[in-house]
Amino acid sequence: MKNRSAADVYKAASVETAPPLKLVHMLYEGALRFISRAEEAGVQTKEGGAWIGRADAIIKELRISLDPTRDVEVCEQLEGLYLFCEEELSRAVRENDMAGLANATEILGILKDAWLEAGSAAAQVGESAA
Repeated sequence: MKNRSAADVYKAASVETAPPLKLVHMLYEGALRFISRAEEAGVQTKEGGAWIGRADAIIKELRISLDPTRDVEVCEQLEGLYLFCEEELSRAVRENDMAGLANATEILGILKDAWLEAGSAAAQVGESAA
């Protein structure tokens, strides 16, 4: 068992106790941060490839965690957007084309903002019901 710093314990606890909308927001922020780091490192470098791999893993996790029993249409639309982002990241590496990173960043940024807006709207509805 390895020793964990207080900061590591705090970080783990904040993730484990975060509400679902906050977790989704954190995932989008992570994917966007990793894409930015890949762009800085260069997609053809080992480091850049590692950052793209991390961003891709987050996007795959977002796609896999979709729950079509809640809203089939929304899930299908989100799945299409996630698949597009995955393909754009792959294309960026395959063709050394930074436009793929820009396209994925744009889509993920829009989705992150939409989730923030949804969370704010839900909070306002909850406040008005109280």
